[in-house]
Amino acid sequence: METCLAAGCNAALSSTPPTVFAHLIQAILASQCALGGGGGIYPADRTEEILSSRREFDFVIAGAGTAGSILAKRLTEVEDWNVLLIEAGEDPSPESDIPGIMILMFGGNEDYVYEVEPQEGSCQGMKNKRCRWSKGKALGGSSVINAMIHVFGNDRDYNEWANLGNSGWSYEEVLPYFRKSLSCSPELQAKLGKFCGANGPMKIRDYSSNVTDIQNIILDGARELGFESLNSDRFTGFWKTPGTIDNKQRMNVAKAFLSPVKDRKNLYVMKSSRVDKILLNDKKATGVRVTLKNGQSIDIKASKEVILSAGSIASPQLMMLSGIGPKKHLDEMGIPTVVDLPVGKNLQDHLTWLGLRISYSNESSTPPLPTDLLDNMYDYLLHNRGVFTILPVDLLGFVDVNDPTSRYPNIQFHFLTISRWNALLGYAFTTAFNVDSDQELQKQIMENDLIIPMAVLLKPKSRGRVELRSTNPAESVKIYTNYFAEEEDMETLFKSVDTLKSLVNTETFKKHGMRLDHVDIPDCRETKQDSKEYWECNARHLSTSLFHAAGTARMGLVDDEKAVVDPRLRVHGIKGLRVIDASIMPSIVSGNTNAATIMIAEKGADMVKMDWFIKVHEEL
Repeated sequence: METCLAAGCNAALSSTPPTVFAHLIQAILASQCALGGGGGIYPADRTEEILSSRREFDFVIAGAGTAGSILAKRLTEVEDWNVLLIEAGEDPSPESDIPGIMILMFGGNEDYVYEVEPQEGSCQGMKNKRCRWSKGKALGGSSVINAMIHVFGNDRDYNEWANLGNSGWSYEEVLPYFRKSLSCSPELQAKLGKFCGANGPMKIRDYSSNVTDIQNIILDGARELGFESLNSDRFTGFWKTPGTIDNKQRMNVAKAFLSPVKDRKNLYVMKSSRVDKILLNDKKATGVRVTLKNGQSIDIKASKEVILSAGSIASPQLMMLSGIGPKKHLDEMGIPTVVDLPVGKNLQDHLTWLGLRISYSNESSTPPLPTDLLDNMYDYLLHNRGVFTILPVDLLGFVDVNDPTSRYPNIQFHFLTISRWNALLGYAFTTAFNVDSDQELQKQIMENDLIIPMAVLLKPKSRGRVELRSTNPAESVKIYTNYFAEEEDMETLFKSVDTLKSLVNTETFKKHGMRLDHVDIPDCRETKQDSKEYWECNARHLSTSLFHAAGTARMGLVDDEKAVVDPRLRVHGIKGLRVIDASIMPSIVSGNTNAATIMIAEKGADMVKMDWFIKVHEEL
């Protein structure tokens, strides 16, 4: 216990808390130091050792997020390979481990907090009319701040990739890599079947064996409409999602993949270090330029490969800063073009609609007591139970709003429940998504219990782009979302209202007095309530990102004018450079992207091993 307090708690107590909850956690940590495993569970920072003795590695990985953490584990399985993993953030904070305060992680110290460029017709209800894009800044990346939801997409998603010429990426060919990463509970193995492994590093579990009354109501109403529970062969329906959790704590990717191998001698980690540029020599990646925490800039060589795993925003930024990208844009920035590729284009995201509300009177609701917050946190830290063990949005629905008989969804619902008087959760919700002002929500919370069925557009037709703002690596890029650029996206999202109306009209919902509300949005008051014009106005004001950026380094054949990397994730026209993260998706998957990104990293790691072992064999 003393070691735990010294190594883990003191570090937490000295950190800058991103939320009010962090103050509370730090006040009680002396009694329970279980969060984050106590201290020292992540690989040590070896920057000083690197500076004094080593400047060349076999592989250099830029970004220790979901993909980078997995690559570091898998590549260091080859004992002769020295692997450097570079991360701009630090170890995940203790408070990030608590499922129940997930929504408060957005906008904190472990979040890059990007803001997209203002665009007419979208994000109109957000501060400065700019949607916020969150991205994790820590070992484990966005798996440290995300909703921990683990869903896989469907067979059509991956077969579509293969049909574009990406050999090896069909549904049947990627399934083994989903299984490889996972350790499913027996209950989930029965439910998820072919997706589940039993011996992988990443543990996924149900959030709670108990289903709440409100969740039962939603599930019963969905069954009235003919929706069943999802499984490995059924991609539409309603269910309680599994999550990347274990023992009621978040299982971020760094904890799952890096912690067990933190003492490997061939694993080198640099923290609080920013990769600024890929070093190139005659169209071959030879290393990276890095800015350290103290501002010092150093060059590090890679004898075999540089691998970009910085995500769909930073990976294209790094390539463009290094002269790999659209020639026209690079010319505008004064950067000599090494290879002309559509880097930063094909940007896709899951747009989510926050302006849908179902209210009802819950006679059992009681006003919170001033001590509830402290009591609940005490219950969690000391007894590993209570409201903080539960994710606020662990009930999901997947539907095709155009064809109810389809096997494939185009809308996903995240059902967030806010009990009456829980103004803190309402405030956290609007703050997390950068909503300008939602006094209407606070008013609703004080009068009724609420369900916010966040409708998510799964397969957007619109495409955005990422561009450099300047040649300064420390400056964030410009993100053009182009939400609703294609009218079909608005039409599909709009039809989610019909699904909710059908749900509200079920006998189950009627019995509990549930009703679909119309949010009072000042700019929409000229429209007729419940008209198409009202719902479109609502969507243009209260739709935002679900933080699932993908596609900006699209995978495809060399003759695919939209492609940046080949099916083995090697950058076209550049030797010794790969991109292995969500940016390689030709089209975004039909669900939360973290599971697919884990799969991409597992498959990418095997490709690297296979390619280099083949080369070694040929040389012999």
